[in-house]
Amino acid sequence: MELTINLLARKKSNLRIGFGMLAILFSILWIWIALAEKESLKIFDMLYFLVFLTLGIGHLIEGTGVSLVGFFGGKALIHINDKEIRIKQEPFTKGETIQWDELKSIKYKSAQYRITKTDDSTLMLKIPTDDYNRVQSIKETIKTFAGEKGIQIE
Repeated sequence: MELTINLLARKKSNLRIGFGMLAILFSILWIWIALAEKESLKIFDMLYFLVFLTLGIGHLIEGTGVSLVGFFGGKALIHINDKEIRIKQEPFTKGETIQWDELKSIKYKSAQYRITKTDDSTLMLKIPTDDYNRVQSIKETIKTFAGEKGIQIE
């Protein structure tokens, strides 16, 4: 049994797609109206166009379920297997990896694990709480592996 969860995975959002389309439409209309009123565009008009176009494209991409951070190489994940627990919550930071054979006990309290290692040092491992089913699968997987390894769990 192995659990891997991509924390950057997004659900499709029709609201964000609609907002993205509106922002792109607004940016195009801004240029069209500016050209209709005057013969040339000012720097302000071009800047306004670029800001709303970028905003619209960003919302359109995120609304389809693709993470922009993941698109640029960022990774955030939870990986639990029979050798280690690895949690990397922020895309461009170093995550935490704990080997099962280094663990003495695990205590779950309020969306975080207090882990006591064999050298009696403690470590707090926070888990993301934005999805209830994901939290339950993480808890169940950790409970299963801890039971197999003979690690005390509270």
